[in-house]
This record gives sequence, structure tokens and C-alpha cells, in this order.
Amino acid sequence: MKILKGILTAIVSLAALAVTGMLLFAMVFRVGNPVGTTQIQTGGIALADKFDMYMTNEISEALDGVLSMRKVYWLSDDDLVAPEPDQSKFGSTSDPTTLGWLLEEAADLLEGQETYFSTETQIVPGTEVLYYLDDTILTITWKEAHDRCVYTFSEVKIADPSQFRRFLAGGEYGSEKQFITTEMAASVNAVVASSGDFYNFRKVGVVVYDGIARRVNSKYTDTCYIDANGDLHFTYAGEIADLEEAQQYVDENGIRFSLAFGPVLVDNGQRVEPNRYHLGEINENYARAGLGQLGELHYLLAAANTGGDAYPHVHDIHEFAHNLQQAGCVKAYALDGGQTAVIAMNDKLINKVVYGYQRKISDIIYFATAVPETP
Repeated sequence: MKILKGILTAIVSLAALAVTGMLLFAMVFRVGNPVGTTQIQTGGIALADKFDMYMTNEISEALDGVLSMRKVYWLSDDDLVAPEPDQSKFGSTSDPTTLGWLLEEAADLLEGQETYFSTETQIVPGTEVLYYLDDTILTITWKEAHDRCVYTFSEVKIADPSQFRRFLAGGEYGSEKQFITTEMAASVNAVVASSGDFYNFRKVGVVVYDGIARRVNSKYTDTCYIDANGDLHFTYAGEIADLEEAQQYVDENGIRFSLAFGPVLVDNGQRVEPNRYHLGEINENYARAGLGQLGELHYLLAAANTGGDAYPHVHDIHEFAHNLQQAGCVKAYALDGGQTAVIAMNDKLINKVVYGYQRKISDIIYFATAVPETP
């Protein structure tokens, strides 16, 4: 019996070592070939990257319970639809003070980063804090008041850059199809989503999709780029002259996709919003939408709207920029506002929209789980 137990122990040990070797190989291979590199050069993910993603996810599942190693998951940019989030991981509460456990359980994912949301956050009366947490994504969405204006914030921390994604209506660049934000969010299994820049209506800025510069018209507008590490980059109005220059910028910085509306609000922690801008009625009181980066793979979606008699105000771009900077954004960028401005979580509209209904648009940005669906 002891001999048989020894043989079984040896087999399990060898299997664990083999699987560990495969995982380390996959991780080393990926360091040399980060997600997005191949598709940035070719516009489509290579077979090696597909195999890398599959093996990394499968090996991570195999190691569960065998070794005390954090699972590694990531997504392919070629796949339009992300894994479906686990509905049991969503939750809500009207009392932020009860969510200490959520932040504690997310500690490994946060990797020492502080959240803007805290258990002392003062939410708008009568509203709830919505949340989702699994091994690859933490999302906390809530409403708070600033100068009698309701800000809907969605704070997101992800494990891998591939979970920060962009979807174009129709599933391809240039499609004339338009849908409301919640429809597009549901179609791609977004945990949380925001309306984008309405790229196919306002043909401005530098448009990058699948690592390819598609359009340049940046004389009057700033552009926001998301690279293969999930970091935000900016170019300012007039910096990019043509497609060749845009593609060079994309290649040099590992850009996956861009957003073209603006202006840039915060850069390197400092407010940089202009006093005059081509889009967005920046000096008028207007419903606002924005994207901020708080830290590594750590983001803040924001929408600023009225909220009934108690919250009758909307803000100009300067107040909006101030509040995003105060929230801790080291980088922040304005998205299309007004009736376009929408935040959706678990396929549901969260913020109050101008005129009371969503406008059909051409694109969203969203954050997805990378945990594979259980067969």
C-alpha cells in the first residue's frame, strides 16, 4: 500500500511539475509577445497568440487546487464576444459601509492600489452601490452628488489589458448600424460599459481599430489611445497630420484602439482642459461622459447628469475635469456627452439620460471578465 501511495505521489508531483513548466513557458512566451502585438502589426491575431491564450487559460484551470498560484486569464481581440459574467458575482447594497468585505476579497486583484470608492462614500439617497467581483475583474458602480449634479461612477480594476475592450456596432469598422449602449453591452457580455465617441457620426480625431490607423482628421480635436498594457495615451489637436504618421505612432506605442472626441481633461495628474474646443460645448452646462485612469489596469468611467429637483445642475467641462482629478485620475478624457452619455452595468442603464431615453450610437467601450465560461 505504501509503495502504491508513493507511486501515486510521484505521478502527481511529476504532473504538477509538467503543468507548471507549461504555464511558465506560456507566461514567458507572452512576456516576449504581449497581447495585442501581433494584431497591431497585422490587424488580426496570429495562430500562435490564439494557442497562447487557450493554453494559458486551460493551464490556469488545471492548476487550480494543485499549486497556490494566481490564475492567469486573458482574451483575444479577435473575439467580438467576451465570456459571460457569472450572475452570482453581481450584487448591490444601499449601504456602502457594508462593503468592506468586497474590498478585502479584491485585495489580490488590486495589488496594493487604493480605490476611489470607499465604505465612507456618500451615495445619492435612494440609490444603490452595484458591484461585481471575480478572479479577473472588480467593478463598483454608484452615484454621488457634486454641486447638485449627479455623478455616476464606475470604478474598474482588471487583471489583464485585454479585458478593456471596444465594440463597434455591426462588429466591424465602418458599419452603418447603430444600437443603444445597453444593447451593445449585452451583445458582448460586458460587465460594465460606457458609450464611446460616436465615431461614425462625428468624423474627427485619429481613429485606430485593431491596431490599424483608419482615419485622421485631428486638426481640432484631441485623441485618446489605449495601448497593449491598458494605459491611456493622448495626442493633442494638430499633432498627427496623416495616416502614415498615425500608424507610426500606433506601432511605436503598441496602440490597440483609440477614442476620438475629447478634450483631454487630466494628463499626468494635472488638469489640461482647454478654454476653447471644437466639440462638446465645453463652456456650457451639459451632460458629460468621461474615461479616467487611476493606476495600472485601474479605471474610472463617469457620467454627469441631472437628478430631479434635488440635483438640477449639469456641469461645464472645467467642473467635470476638476471632479475627475479630485477622484484620483492621473489621466482623463471626455467622451461624447449629452444624450449619448450612458453607463450600463449587467446590461442595465444606470445613469439618468437626457430626454429620458438612450440615443442609438455606433460604439461602446467596455470591461469584461476573462474567466472562461463553464461548459
